[in-house]
Amino acid sequence: MEFEADYLVIGSGATGMAFVDTILTETDDTVLMLDDRAVPGGHWNEAYPFVRLHQSASTYGVNSKELGRGRIETSGLNEGFEELSCGPEITRYYHELMEETFLPSGRVTFLPLTRYHEDGTITSVVTGETHTVKVRKKTVFANYITTAIPATHTRSFETADEVACIPPNDLPLRVGDHQQFCILGSGKTAMDCITWLLGHGCTPDRISWVAPRDAWFLNRVNFQTIDQKFFDDTVGGQARAVEVYAAAESIEDLENRMEAANLWQRIDTTRRPTMFHAAIMTEKEVETLRQIENVIRKGYVKRIEPGRMIMTEGEVEMPADTLYVDCTASAFKNYVNVRVPVFQPGEIHLQGIRQFQPCYSAALIACIEARIPEVEKNNYARPVPGIDTTEDVLLVLAAAMENTLAWMSSPEISDWRASCRLDGFNSLITNADMNDPKVAETLMSILGNGETAINNLKKLAQDAEAARA
Repeated sequence: MEFEADYLVIGSGATGMAFVDTILTETDDTVLMLDDRAVPGGHWNEAYPFVRLHQSASTYGVNSKELGRGRIETSGLNEGFEELSCGPEITRYYHELMEETFLPSGRVTFLPLTRYHEDGTITSVVTGETHTVKVRKKTVFANYITTAIPATHTRSFETADEVACIPPNDLPLRVGDHQQFCILGSGKTAMDCITWLLGHGCTPDRISWVAPRDAWFLNRVNFQTIDQKFFDDTVGGQARAVEVYAAAESIEDLENRMEAANLWQRIDTTRRPTMFHAAIMTEKEVETLRQIENVIRKGYVKRIEPGRMIMTEGEVEMPADTLYVDCTASAFKNYVNVRVPVFQPGEIHLQGIRQFQPCYSAALIACIEARIPEVEKNNYARPVPGIDTTEDVLLVLAAAMENTLAWMSSPEISDWRASCRLDGFNSLITNADMNDPKVAETLMSILGNGETAINNLKKLAQDAEAARA
């Protein structure tokens, strides 16, 4: 059998769905989507049951369909801020999008449980049958950046048969069988597990936390976009950040300034973080995590045996009945500082083009594909690669700022952004009172410091690279 479509989209996760959604609204083209999973929604289908978004629901998903109810949460660690959708809500969102919008359009064919091969053929996981695809325009690699998740990743350490070590998915099922818990990992998943345990009555003394590295976190107060009352925190926060980018004399100076401006935060203020994965946290979350006193910092786990952990920097005695929760999967470990052109002959490689916003980036790439001449497309789509440290984020921020300036110079892209629900930051600016002197001062600060900030970020990155050489 031969399939035929204008676009072949490999992957039906968050970025693939965001790209196709915009293609459907911007063009009359047809799309063949395939995925080796049985349903759309990507890694959300295997997420742990208490997972929630890092970013607000108002800026996640696809442009044409709202996610969430546009509300401010009134309780919990996210009280006072925009709602954060939970895992089941997100998977339902993508399933409904496919069944109620994509397929009824008559322009999308979805082939689940199907794999793509480098020779351009596709194979059914179920039947083993191989088919050809005639692509009239481009093949879109929505799986270029794949997310490692706790449920399916391969552990880098060993466990004895007698040791109970589980992914976060199983924690609600096993929590009643143990009195002691050891959370493995420094990232947001580990912190989700800790706050979940504390929120369900587990006392801090029952929790150990293996944190090989300390991390910087973005402050959630600076990422609120559904109401103009957040203008000073969000747009004003961006203005303060750009001022820091322009003035910082070193990476450590940049970190100190970002923390002083209430833009970045850390759990242990006596330790200098070496990790930056762009996790967004409230100040309440940070205070809650500070309750854990038994933080184990002896490097990485090599092997867990009954009563002890063997680590890269020594051994640690542990209660024999400890339940270990493996949160060591690294979302973008294989893509740190990896860049390939987004637009290539006959191909599109979906990547971030705005920092920390994969859905918005994919939707905007589709806009660029539909509205911008081929030879100019990559001028508006500098890749924003994966990050691991503060040094990595310097070039990410510089590229994202360069992209934003380019978008502002394009009437075609500016028109699309003006009505894009995923761009809450731009929406705050569009709806701001331009006669308000404080608004004008904030916007002029961003524009006035932009070029200096970009150049200084690149210089700091070069200095860091030279220091490592």
